[in-house]
Amino acid sequence: MRNSFNTAGFSEVVHEIRHDPAEAAYVYTARAKWSPRRGLSAWIAPALLGTVKSARSFRFEVDDSAGDDPCGGASPMDFALTGIGSCALTTLVGGGSARGVEFDGVEMLIDYDHPAEPVRCRIDMDGSADDQVLAELVEQMRNFSPNCTTLTHPVAVELVRASGPAGQPTDAPDTPEAPAVPDAPEAVAAGPAASCRVRWVSSTQLEAKAVGSDGPALRVDAPKQLTGVDWGPNPQEYLLMGLAADVAAHLGRLSAGLTGERHVWEVSAQAREDVRGLLQSDADAVVPLQDVICTVFPPAKLASEHGVGEVVMNAFAASAVRDLISRPHIADISLVTGGR
Repeated sequence: MRNSFNTAGFSEVVHEIRHDPAEAAYVYTARAKWSPRRGLSAWIAPALLGTVKSARSFRFEVDDSAGDDPCGGASPMDFALTGIGSCALTTLVGGGSARGVEFDGVEMLIDYDHPAEPVRCRIDMDGSADDQVLAELVEQMRNFSPNCTTLTHPVAVELVRASGPAGQPTDAPDTPEAPAVPDAPEAVAAGPAASCRVRWVSSTQLEAKAVGSDGPALRVDAPKQLTGVDWGPNPQEYLLMGLAADVAAHLGRLSAGLTGERHVWEVSAQAREDVRGLLQSDADAVVPLQDVICTVFPPAKLASEHGVGEVVMNAFAASAVRDLISRPHIADISLVTGGR
């Protein structure tokens, strides 16, 4: 145990997935709702961690992307940056712990300005290792953090439109929409810039807070199956909550423009992680997220409305969080050690 990081527990996980590769497939799901009365909210659903279903229950009020319904909480982009930064730091601390490095403190300031600009990540780190080892750990983080590599690699995001509202029987199976993923950043709605400070606390626990926010910090942790204590959602769940909430917010605004009325929209975002990539137990394992699906549940009143399909596709295309996942971005990573 070093940095309170349970390296023996991770070794056990590696042993399990080498014995049975099915244990390496982790599937996470997040949902979000845009309501004209209650604003924007997001929560996570049970996860499938290998062959074990894990009950997960965390729910948040979310600031609307464009600030239409401010609630003092984090925005969808804040959730996405929290997911990327916390995954990166967990990978860095885990890799360092395995090499015997003791950390006095690790933080990341992660900034998003515009879809055409690099995502800036400044890491401040104090530890027992020399600068060369710390730089090697950052490079390891860049290559093996699932969310960091999702940011820098192209990752397909499938858009699906359900035939009716969430939780209600549907007359027809859910159908995928036509491809709506733009290749150019100009197609993405350039929302307000976002900046989050992510701080490693201990083991797999981290805290994140939007710069300038007076709201409470977001807690991050791994599930118990991956040596955490369920202190908060894990990094993948934060990224998926950001995706679902961002698309839901755009749906609320765009559908109001179509019909002149405000309706409730619900969105589900799901993805699979192959933890063999994170744990470097199989050189052929894919590190970024896979099988990312964004499912939109239209309001019953609008399900058959002419033009609703276009609203769904435009909301998906306009989402800056969807763009972060699907289109490769430059991660401008800098390292500051020992307070220098």
